[in-house]
Amino acid sequence: MRTPVLTAAMLLSNLGLLVALADERKQDDLSSGCTMANVAGTYGYVGFGTVRLGNPLRLPAGAYSSVGTLTFDGRGNLLISDTGRIDDFFLTPNLAYPSTYTVDQQCVGTFTVTAFSVLGIPGPHYKIVFVDNRSRALAISLLPGVSVNYVNTSKVANRNERD
Repeated sequence: MRTPVLTAAMLLSNLGLLVALADERKQDDLSSGCTMANVAGTYGYVGFGTVRLGNPLRLPAGAYSSVGTLTFDGRGNLLISDTGRIDDFFLTPNLAYPSTYTVDQQCVGTFTVTAFSVLGIPGPHYKIVFVDNRSRALAISLLPGVSVNYVNTSKVANRNERD
């Protein structure tokens, strides 16, 4: 016959084991880091910042805001769909920008808009960080004269959910 003390000790032992296994799984998920494939999917974003006069994209100066999606294909290709404005100047809505991306094991990456190369304009470069086990991403423009941050970027679909 089990005593209440023995039963309590067994329950605590099992609870401790469950907590340890859950923590180990969490550490495994985090230690696996990022790859081109496991960041694949579509992320919604909000962007804001400032565009300065003389920027390489020849955009007007002013306060910038945008909303759109980043769709990573798992193989280094990225499609940006964006609607933005600079002060009272509205950019063409739902523009699609073909792009490329990289990501390292620490979930830090870059992406470059390649769509502007046909105009002889160097593609804007961005730094991106995937956080919360790749469910969100934060990005910042690396283009001189374009100080834009992309925040509240949440994964809305995995690549295989869209296929």
